[in-house]
Amino acid sequence: MSGDGLLILALAALAVYTGVHWERARRSVTDLRLSRRRVSLLRQAAARERGHVAVIIAVASVALFLAVRYG
Repeated sequence: MSGDGLLILALAALAVYTGVHWERARRSVTDLRLSRRRVSLLRQAAARERGHVAVIIAVASVALFLAVRYG
């Protein structure tokens, strides 16, 4: 095999390697976006749950206070 043939094979191998690397990088970026969106939604859900717990504690405290005070 001549030097030109080896050079062509090396360039083809480099193209395949670069394509695989590029695809992996593209998938990583897409997965990162989805992960950030998922984390954002989880943070919103956690904040909403903390709000619900705060309301429940406040209502229970007022009910307990009224029961002790006037009961």
